[in-house]
Amino acid sequence: MFSLLGLGNLFLIGAGGFIGACLRYTVSSKIPKVKNIPAGTLTVNLLGTIVLSLLTFSSQPESMVYLVNIGILGSFTTFSTFAYETFKLLEEGHNLSFFLNIFLNVVLCLAGVSIAYLALGKLA
Repeated sequence: MFSLLGLGNLFLIGAGGFIGACLRYTVSSKIPKVKNIPAGTLTVNLLGTIVLSLLTFSSQPESMVYLVNIGILGSFTTFSTFAYETFKLLEEGHNLSFFLNIFLNVVLCLAGVSIAYLALGKLA
């Protein structure tokens, strides 16, 4: 019925978004800060990056892209939260943690993409 109305993909994205948001809250709320660095946000960003990369570098049906890549992982990863939490570190005078948080999120998530790429044998 949803595809007849042209809403099938929106339904998949919305359902996935609900799941991803719940997962994000569950995972990030269980992981404490480490030296003022919001490790929960770092964890969900890293996990989301790895899973998204594994899925993106492999073939998957279009419906899975909408449900998982856009819906679940789109709401599971939290760049806006990362930006806010990083800004708060600077505002609170945690200068080293501010730079370390940026470095860890960027470098580890790029490493996550590389791990997924290597895991699927994409690099020669």
